[in-house]
Amino acid sequence: MKTLLLALMSLWALEVHATQSDMLDLSGFATLGVAVTDRNDTRFSRVGFDHPGDQNPDFGPDSVLGIQANWRFSPQAAAVLQVLSRESPRGSYMPRPTLAFFSYQLDPALTVRLGRMRGPFFMFSDTIDINYAQPWIRSPIEVYGLNPYVDLDGVDLLYRTRIRNVDIEVHPYFGSSRIDVFEDGESRLKGIIGMNLALSSGDLSIHAGYSSADQKLQWSDPLHDWLQGALRRTEGGVPFAEQMSGSDGRARFASAGFQWDNGRWLLIGEYARRKVSQNANSAHGWYLTAGRRFGTVIPYLTYARQIQDEAIVDIPPASELSAAVEYFNASRNLAQRSVTAGVRWDFADNAALKAELMRAETADGASGSFYSFDTSTSALVRGRTVNVLSVSIDVTF
Repeated sequence: MKTLLLALMSLWALEVHATQSDMLDLSGFATLGVAVTDRNDTRFSRVGFDHPGDQNPDFGPDSVLGIQANWRFSPQAAAVLQVLSRESPRGSYMPRPTLAFFSYQLDPALTVRLGRMRGPFFMFSDTIDINYAQPWIRSPIEVYGLNPYVDLDGVDLLYRTRIRNVDIEVHPYFGSSRIDVFEDGESRLKGIIGMNLALSSGDLSIHAGYSSADQKLQWSDPLHDWLQGALRRTEGGVPFAEQMSGSDGRARFASAGFQWDNGRWLLIGEYARRKVSQNANSAHGWYLTAGRRFGTVIPYLTYARQIQDEAIVDIPPASELSAAVEYFNASRNLAQRSVTAGVRWDFADNAALKAELMRAETADGASGSFYSFDTSTSALVRGRTVNVLSVSIDVTF
């Protein structure tokens, strides 16, 4: 938290100084969020975002501070730099660039961008860190946990047009991405190629997307290292060991969603599917949110579910390591269902207070979105019910 405060003071000083330039526009956003579970041995965790720890309450999953600079060099040419500080899977708050790209408008309908951009895998990918721009404290993890890659280093095109009363955006992209994996592992996507299509008309917006990439994933935790070594030393176990991690994976991802907002009622739904050849499990998930505005207050209700389609490692037949493989698969299986009741209060023009109570039930053979300090096999392979209370203050400046 000290790092966040120091960064806020530094970024505020930069903003005051930068207002002297007409070419430069500075803005920022921040969230102070806390999550607490009702189980002493279990903590809520966002895969790819925070470091699972023993804090309860925990400020790591949702707290974030970001600053964004937009430069306009000409009517066609611009650049964007966004620096963000939030807890990483390795427990660091070191600021890192999350946007760093140049854009050029080839004609009024077509823009090309080059550099680091937001990973465009979901309907709300552009605001994944700007919590103020979303109704929830966080995007539903049953869907957004399926693809934790938030950066895209590469090139994309944005083609925008309007046909009658429908706004259309076609968004092809190509690049790579990398994330840290708890504890000291990493995962990379190379040769990402994808396409998004967005349509909006009146109160309704629709999103659909598809992408594929080569995947390299190296787990680096004691369970993985021990089990992979034990399988390699077991007769017939090498093929199972090679499924656990490596550089030969292939990943495909698809998503589709809609948002209907008439100013009073809010309805949002999204579906996503991940298909991976090895290193990670294949799964799909969906959510549906309904909300109602009463002035500056929006109560809402979300139902969400994630289902595993294929485990990471096949269970070796008639092996003394079968139970350990089952345990490993469960520790990487985020399958669960949840019901979340929340409320948002916009108490100022640029600030909102949110509170959510989520009741989640993990699937059999899954850990869900939770980290357990209980190392017994039964802790992960049976369905559990965990209640999570989250509160946040979101601001933009």
